[in-house]
Amino acid sequence: MIQQFKTSHFIYGLIFLFLLSLPLYAESDFVVAIMPDGLSGSALLHVGILIFMFAYLSSSWNILGGFAGQLSLGHAAFFGIGAYTSSLIYVHTGVSPWIGMLVGSAIAAVVGYGLGFISFKYGLKGPFFALVTIAFAEILRLLFLYFEFTGGPLGLLIPLSSEYTFWEYQFLEKEPYYYIALGLMVFGIVVCGIVSSSKFGYYLRAIRESEEAAEALGIHSMYNKMHAVALSGAMTALGGTFYAQYTQYIVPDDVIKIALSIEIILFAVIGGSGLVMGPIIGTFLLVPIGEMSRVIFEGGGVERSLAEYSAHHLKSDIKFSQAVPSKLIERTRYEVASLAVITSRYSVSGEYNGREVDLTMNETVTVSNTTESGWKIIRIHWSN
Repeated sequence: MIQQFKTSHFIYGLIFLFLLSLPLYAESDFVVAIMPDGLSGSALLHVGILIFMFAYLSSSWNILGGFAGQLSLGHAAFFGIGAYTSSLIYVHTGVSPWIGMLVGSAIAAVVGYGLGFISFKYGLKGPFFALVTIAFAEILRLLFLYFEFTGGPLGLLIPLSSEYTFWEYQFLEKEPYYYIALGLMVFGIVVCGIVSSSKFGYYLRAIRESEEAAEALGIHSMYNKMHAVALSGAMTALGGTFYAQYTQYIVPDDVIKIALSIEIILFAVIGGSGLVMGPIIGTFLLVPIGEMSRVIFEGGGVERSLAEYSAHHLKSDIKFSQAVPSKLIERTRYEVASLAVITSRYSVSGEYNGREVDLTMNETVTVSNTTESGWKIIRIHWSN
């Protein structure tokens, strides 16, 4: 038993060292040669960041859904609380997102206690508790869509700092985000490990197996489940802040959506819900497959949302635009019913990174007119 324990920890240690050193050789010729087109260097680190972030989020959900056996299908609500709290504080007051992260986590914990009290006070569990969490997430999404200070359906764009510093939670390169996401994942594993081996963890597992039997043994199921909702929600909110700072753009339909909650749950279920390493295993299995498939079948050049574009190319595109001036040559507009397509041609010339740039760039913007938000960009394509 002791030997098995030592072996497993030795393997985990080797994996951790490998992940810790990955940025050092992500740009190496060997990695570039063996990876599909579009998944090397910076893109490889992006996949690593997604793995760590979702592993952490799934571990956070695992405390409530795995250990306590309470199915939450609206965990994206806590994710959104973390993302919007830190972002709004930073945008309106300039206070560091690190501080906003803690505030968002505290708010999520309070909301978790409230949600738990309302649900468990009236004996809601199983599918009924799941429905309450879905309703809560959907109400929150709609509120954020229609409140003006949150940016509404257009979302909230986090302003880029003039100085990319740790305190500002903004970095030009992906390596700092990679290590922060790795730290979050390790933090999630440690918390789950502590909870699993604590008296609190034993109480949660007893409640999961039989709430009536646990009550008969003197375990206060309502309070323990409320603690689980609060802890799980607070941890999930920390992940929301990380996502907001990584993408620099958030919109309710991205950060508070049922699909995100299902995705978080799926990783834990595939790897083994109720196990400390279950969510980690599930995430490491599924995320690379999904990202590799997208690169292979979509060609690696398609961003599915503004948030994804922000994570991939926004900062480098801003640097290029500032360094190399562009001149509009012509622009045309075609409108059919509620859709419009705007095509533009630019002349781009100058010097960037020591090289002469002289090219013609084509931009195609597709916009849709909706009754809720008016004209909204749904697709942008650039080529030269």
